[in-house]
Amino acid sequence: MKLAQGIVCGSWALALSFDWARQIVEEFEATAVPKSPTWLVGAANVEGNILPVVDLAIYFSPTTANLSVSPHQRLLVGGLNAAGSDDAIALIFNGLPQQLNYDAQPLTYAGALPPKLREVCDAVASDATGRNFLEINVDKLMAALADELSLL
Repeated sequence: MKLAQGIVCGSWALALSFDWARQIVEEFEATAVPKSPTWLVGAANVEGNILPVVDLAIYFSPTTANLSVSPHQRLLVGGLNAAGSDDAIALIFNGLPQQLNYDAQPLTYAGALPPKLREVCDAVASDATGRNFLEINVDKLMAALADELSLL
């Protein structure tokens, strides 16, 4: 059995490992980063750590409208550990998070996913009601985001 934090980013239900996903932030203020890609919403101060705020809905589907931060959005902070926050990011999401306790199922419809999502998705997680969440490989996601930022 795996344990993950389930969040909704735009039209995507995503599962991120509890080993990585450390904290939910209810209220935040994101400060814009000049000349950044549209999926980098800004930076936020989370308990003294300045973290990039990433909108995966825009990253995975670039044609998604870049909406301003709304009161119904939260941050899922991942990558923070005792050694520091060099690899920490905050993912913006809608609604409430959901704890997922699941056995990963093979991803049988990878071809239907946008290329960037397909690259970082390992499997499918299902909640108690049968709703599917795409299991995200955080190492692959972090590498992909870093690669894109290095091109700027």
